[in-house]
Amino acid sequence: MKHGFANTNQGRIHYLEQDSGPALILLHSNGDSAFQYEEVMAAFGQRWRVLAMDMPGHGDSDRITVHTPIEKYAQAVVVFLDALKIERAAVAGDSVGGSICLALARDHARRTQGVVVSETPFRTTEDWEKTWPRVEATYSQPTQDLDELKPRFRNATPELLKRWNTDRNKAGAWTMVDVMWAMREFDHLGALKSLKGATAVMMGAKGNVVSNRGPYDDAVGKANVTVLPECGHFPMIDDPALFVKEVNRLIDAVAR
Repeated sequence: MKHGFANTNQGRIHYLEQDSGPALILLHSNGDSAFQYEEVMAAFGQRWRVLAMDMPGHGDSDRITVHTPIEKYAQAVVVFLDALKIERAAVAGDSVGGSICLALARDHARRTQGVVVSETPFRTTEDWEKTWPRVEATYSQPTQDLDELKPRFRNATPELLKRWNTDRNKAGAWTMVDVMWAMREFDHLGALKSLKGATAVMMGAKGNVVSNRGPYDDAVGKANVTVLPECGHFPMIDDPALFVKEVNRLIDAVAR
């Protein structure tokens, strides 16, 4: 696994890369970084040229200073592909990374071999209004303790906490809250109904998305939706081997 930087019109984008073959892009969740996928890079590398990129404003990519909608993060993936001279790639993204996958499959389908939307929730306007105080409290304080992580992971360790807090502090409170505004403003259901690219869906049985399964089943077909047992919002960490297996299977099922 090696580090790289791609120079784009959205700034310098940092990424981790491993092995060769067709390209698979991995998109992390809010406040995380490419290191969210550290445990699955080698396994994916048996099949793919796997590239885990830091979203703008996260990890070691350039900062953001203005509100950035989901569509612009999707465009960042496109210019990242351009910088690396990759015509088409499979893409998998978790949480906001899944929101970006929806935008890619709607707006940039010709650049995607297939996308896997992982643990990406739908919320109504009323849901967002109700949950917003908790959202602000969660993301306006980057540093968390182990007790705050334990409900979110199968096995929260001090090592995981260290990486978690490193990434959240790199992103910073303003960027993380702005990402939540981007998710709040993005029409997930509208995008789901307007997909032009091949799309599959993953959710954890213990995550906060499984209750949204109905619209996903309707849009992409029940056979292209998988629920990972004993996993929560971060399946690549809860069960790395199963995550790799299911991402590969889903891409094979839908890829064109």
